[in-house]
Amino acid sequence: MLTRLSIRSQVAWLSALLIVITAITLTTSYAFRTAQLTEKQIERQMRYAQNVLTEYLSSQEQLLVTATRVLTADFGFKQAIATRDKNTIESVLLNHGERINADLMVMVDLQGELISISAKQKVTNAQVTEKVKKLISSSNLTQFLVLNNRIYQLIILPVKAPREIGYAIVGFQLSKASLVNLKNLTSLDITLVVKEQNIVSSISDLENDSNDLSIAPITTLDLLISKTNYFNKKVPFDENAGISALLSTSLKEVHEEFNQLISSILFIALLIILISMFLSRLLSKGISTPLNYLMKLTARISRGELKIEKNEHRLPTEFNELYYAFSTMGEAISHREKEIKFQAEHDHLTGLYNRQMLLNIIDKCISAHANLLLASINIKGFNQINDTIGPENGDVILKELAKRLQDSINAHHENINLGAAGRIDSDEFILVLAIADLKEIEPELLSLHDRLTQAYWVDDIKMNLELHIGSVNSIMHGKTPELLMRRVIMAMRSATKEQKAIRQYEDGEDEAYLEKIQMIEELRMAIHSENSPLFLNYQPKLNLSNNKIEKAEALIRWINKAGNFVNPEHFVSLAEKSGLIVSLTHWVIKNVAMQMEKWNEIGLSIRVSVNLSAQDIQHPEFVDYLLSTIEKYNVSPNQLTLELTERDLAENEEIVIERLSHLQTLGFQISVDDYGIGQSSLSKLKTLPVDELKIDKCFILSLEACPKDQDIVSSTISLGHKLNMQVVAEGVENKESLALLASYGCEYAQGYYISRPIDADTFVEWYKNYVPNY
Repeated sequence: MLTRLSIRSQVAWLSALLIVITAITLTTSYAFRTAQLTEKQIERQMRYAQNVLTEYLSSQEQLLVTATRVLTADFGFKQAIATRDKNTIESVLLNHGERINADLMVMVDLQGELISISAKQKVTNAQVTEKVKKLISSSNLTQFLVLNNRIYQLIILPVKAPREIGYAIVGFQLSKASLVNLKNLTSLDITLVVKEQNIVSSISDLENDSNDLSIAPITTLDLLISKTNYFNKKVPFDENAGISALLSTSLKEVHEEFNQLISSILFIALLIILISMFLSRLLSKGISTPLNYLMKLTARISRGELKIEKNEHRLPTEFNELYYAFSTMGEAISHREKEIKFQAEHDHLTGLYNRQMLLNIIDKCISAHANLLLASINIKGFNQINDTIGPENGDVILKELAKRLQDSINAHHENINLGAAGRIDSDEFILVLAIADLKEIEPELLSLHDRLTQAYWVDDIKMNLELHIGSVNSIMHGKTPELLMRRVIMAMRSATKEQKAIRQYEDGEDEAYLEKIQMIEELRMAIHSENSPLFLNYQPKLNLSNNKIEKAEALIRWINKAGNFVNPEHFVSLAEKSGLIVSLTHWVIKNVAMQMEKWNEIGLSIRVSVNLSAQDIQHPEFVDYLLSTIEKYNVSPNQLTLELTERDLAENEEIVIERLSHLQTLGFQISVDDYGIGQSSLSKLKTLPVDELKIDKCFILSLEACPKDQDIVSSTISLGHKLNMQVVAEGVENKESLALLASYGCEYAQGYYISRPIDADTFVEWYKNYVPNY
């Protein structure tokens, strides 16, 4: 709000605000300190008053006991009670009560029935009888009684002649006069309360002040801001009768003193504010004048008038220095803007454009109806080169390549604005050239390749780079910057994969890429859907030694939204590349465990194989998930076989071996899948925690007709046995192959000759009806 005011007004208001804050702070501090002292003083008064009240009641009790004993010791009184001489009893009670100034004289028998009563205030026999029966049952000598909103202090003594023949009760009313006497001693008001109702009080106007007799605790802050007139403390009086005493002290003087303090401070603060405002106006005038001049100067700079003339005004030293700072600020701003813009548009190492700037340039060229050739250049094995010669020398190569790209632009066009080069990744570059027609593309790409592959010199060391170049053009391959950029990178990736030096984008590649993206997203939804289109089939494994089905492999299948069957190898590969493989494997493990629980319930004992990937076994939560899932569905570890390929076992070998060894000790069987076609290594095989070798189907499909396959399979089976491993052959298509495997000593066979992969329900029926067929 103050920023809307002039500097003069701001200085004046600031001074006033500081004075007000100071006044408030001092007032608050003093008030709180005063309130704390007052609170402590009141607490001391309360404790003193409570002690006086206790002593008063004790002395009153002694008087009552003495007076009552005189009565109970009177022989005539005893005789009158024994003979039930009512007139004599009433006369004695009346005379004795007047003599000791008692307010209530009662005589009852041993059962609490009323014999006689004498009271200054009118009470009914029924009221007294009901109350007295409760009182005589207590062992206390002194008790309190509430009758008709009056409180009596009673002494109850037995009358003996010589045995007890009744009880004499003498009571004195706790009246307002007695409480006023106590107030004179304690300087505190006393109110007797029965069940939250004020009965008698030393306060003269109890009805008007009853709202102030709250027993809620009052804090230091309450003493300052509360409007209540009393500070109260509730003390016990007689819990059996529900009577309590409320000690009260008046807060009127505290409030009056505090109000006087506030008034004095406010008056002084107001006087100081007026004086400070006058002085601050004088001070602010000396500040606002040069500031106005400097404001005009900054307005000129904001309009782009960065050249500032020499100062001719008389200014204070600080403002004069500020003026010269403004004079150099314009040039600094201009330089900084150019620097920031360059950094936002260029790669900081090579000085080439970045990806976003290239997209802008392509968009402008297409809008100008220019035909463009885009080339994406990748340096093969640049990471290895960087590791070999060091990052600094690697940067030298990148800068030299960037320079050659600029030379290509200059050689292609006299006007450099018709071409652009950029760096979009550590070892990937983009070149944009304007072309007249398609005939220019091939010569330009060849020329570019020759220029960029010429030898590079790093510290007198000659180095040759191998490049992969992908290209697109705006004539055939698209008219939007994002589309051309995506397709030229795809062409470069394909050139790298196919080991080609130059490769143009081919129609349909982008569509295939988008189809993969769509399939990945659809697979993600399928994994997390309650009604998932994913399902499992089970392919039996035959024990060749006893012709029994003891194992099966769980194979995932997928029918997509279009109702088409998706090749498992295709979507599993996509899952591995997109990071979905862990979630997909979790889905398989969960559903296999659920199915095995059902099979266990019907007595079907089958060991099921589950395929894992390297990402699964390396995932930190995989082992915990596997163990918790089989525990949830009551599946034993020895009912599961975990299958990994040789490639998966070789990736991050130390972690894989550690976790597989742990799982093996728990009872899981570990199997090497597709053995013979991957990264086979006998030195690793002997150290791996493996229970089973699974020979790839490429050696089994034509086993009966290919002697070389027979030699490979028989030797692999022999090797597995010598390493204490079972051997499974997959891809068995005919009876002859099955017989050969049995003759080689192969433990298990799997393939279409035995059974195709089938769903769980069909598997149960097939298992029941299976008859060996070899």
